[in-house]
Amino acid sequence: SSPNISLPAPFLFFGTYYSTIFVNNNGDLSFNQPWGCGCEATQFPIPTYPLVAAYQANVDTRATGSVWYRITQNATLLAKTANNIHSLTGTSVSLQWLFISTWDHVGYCCNGTDKTNTFQAVLATDNIRSYAIFLYADGLIQWPSSGAQV
Repeated sequence: SSPNISLPAPFLFFGTYYSTIFVNNNGDLSFNQPWGCGCEATQFPIPTYPLVAAYQANVDTRATGSVWYRITQNATLLAKTANNIHSLTGTSVSLQWLFISTWDHVGYCCNGTDKTNTFQAVLATDNIRSYAIFLYADGLIQWPSSGAQV
């Protein structure tokens, strides 16, 4: 998991505001504390761990892949994301910031490298409503679960 990351403003998630976030290896974002469940399967929901799961799976970056994140207030990215939200929901928003996390060509447990996945989670807020957007590039999800059986 990443270190504790401070958000520019609180993020509303199911009625609770969070000011910090963790990017976890297993394809999810957690609030309050990191989520490090290793290579075992976990059923949802997990009441003590509020999670945003972009691709909750047995991701393993020990042999291949990387995970990174950034917070941006870039006007072009904010406008593009606001337009996407408007296209999908009909709601006009004035976004304040984006939290973008990327799992790039990550392997599967344990040390799987013959197939990799690439995906993103984008959190966005206008300080009133919050949005989670998941991006999966065509052809870049090659394994569905541990063992990479496709």
